Amino acid sequence: MARDYRPVDREQEFLLPPSMADWLPDDHLVWFVIAVVGRLDTSAFHATAKRGGVGRRGYDPEMLLTLFVYAMAHGVSSSRRIERLCLTDVAFRIICAQDIPDHTVLARFRQRHEAALTDLLTESLVLAAELGMVSLGVVAFDGTKIAANASKDANRTEAHLRKLAEKFVEETAQTDAADDARFGADRRGDEPPPDLRDRTRRGERITAALEQIQSRRDAAEQAGEGRAEIARAYDAAVAAGLTRGGAPPRGADRVAVARARLDRERATAVSRWEAWHAQMRSGGGRRPSGKAAVPPEDHSRVRRARAAYEAALSRAEQAAATAKSQTQTDKFVANTTDPQSRLLKTRNGWVQGYNCQTAVSDDEFLVSARATQDTNDLDQFVPTADDVLATAGKLARRTGRGDLTVGVMIGDAGYDSTANLETAGPDRLIADAKGRTVNTRAATDPATGDPPKNATAREKMNHRLRTAEGVTLYRRRGAMIEAPNAWLKDRRGLTRFARRGLTAAQAELSLAAAVTNLLKLWTKGITTAQIRTT
Repeated sequence: MARDYRPVDREQEFLLPPSMADWLPDDHLVWFVIAVVGRLDTSAFHATAKRGGVGRRGYDPEMLLTLFVYAMAHGVSSSRRIERLCLTDVAFRIICAQDIPDHTVLARFRQRHEAALTDLLTESLVLAAELGMVSLGVVAFDGTKIAANASKDANRTEAHLRKLAEKFVEETAQTDAADDARFGADRRGDEPPPDLRDRTRRGERITAALEQIQSRRDAAEQAGEGRAEIARAYDAAVAAGLTRGGAPPRGADRVAVARARLDRERATAVSRWEAWHAQMRSGGGRRPSGKAAVPPEDHSRVRRARAAYEAALSRAEQAAATAKSQTQTDKFVANTTDPQSRLLKTRNGWVQGYNCQTAVSDDEFLVSARATQDTNDLDQFVPTADDVLATAGKLARRTGRGDLTVGVMIGDAGYDSTANLETAGPDRLIADAKGRTVNTRAATDPATGDPPKNATAREKMNHRLRTAEGVTLYRRRGAMIEAPNAWLKDRRGLTRFARRGLTAAQAELSLAAAVTNLLKLWTKGITTAQIRTT
């Protein structure tokens, strides 16, 4: 029977075993991560690493990469936190072999190797494919918005940015004049370098923000020209009486479309009314069998068309008033903290960040992870499909597997467009409504067999989503893609990017996705011994 506490002897020597191999058990995650990084192709990291020469020897790039992978596995992305953990955490001390790198070394490593970190996602997939995983028969894709290292309150219009630029130039001129008066116009030895005068790089960020606004304006004008051509063709069809159902394309004259539909419904109602009265006259005044005809202006379809026409007129007037009060300069804004980030709308409000597109395999490996500046997902299906196909091709070449072909890609209604349905590429299942609507429609209005031969791409997709096979396949989308996206944010801690700029955000996103894939191997039971011997 114990009579006292366990002894606390902080002067004890050899508190840890002399060998690091005995500090942690063999099945600890750190040994798995070290073995995994040893299996990856890290030649891109070694290409620019320091070897010998004047000065202190550089750190092993594989060791620094292992630190970042293990830190990301625990939701740590700060270089300073990693440095502190190398002092206090046994696993981190094992990775760096107690030769602790400074946080500046870690930060520069991450900055210098952005391209190699981006390619790390493919390397993680190659390892998984070599172990017999990564099934591409079904690929789900979606967008998730991640905050940038910037404030949404730092968005400025072009007019405001130009005022800031003018103010900055004026302040610089005043500073130069004061320096000339103090040190002399020809003396430069005591003057600080230009980069130290503006250590926040404020001038560069203002210039970059103005360039972002100009590039977005140019892109909008180019896209607007294509939409205008489509809208003119649609308006011509409306003027010729060839009106169609569904929403008109962007830029079309919605008032003219609504008016044409009202005229069409009214003509149909008048024809029905006249035919009913003609039957009465031919029957000697006797009322025809069936439902009585309704006066044209009272018919429900005419009333709805009239209401739509009046609503289109009202919206057109409001749009004209708004366009008159809002100048073209105020249409685009840019962020002065991270000019490449965008103001994005989410279900929880607005966020300054990047719209990240991810795609996962049937067995939940992240096949594609791209940081984009698009505010929505509509134009991201084709780039995502191209990236998935390119990755599948790389995996097939490097592993020799013949089953790494993309089957069907599943996306939600955010990607629903005629262009995405008709473009070449792999088979796809893109919803045309929210999930609950798709399920309700499949239950109340099921479809069987093939769609009509003359059906449009949208009608074919609607038919497919009402079949038992189609709705069952679409229901898999949420479980496949939502969990990996949650892992990126909740497990990898990627709710906000640590560095600024699209390239830096892409490198961080790819690293988080690669770590998620590597930990997927761990959760599937792959051991350290298997990694070393496979």
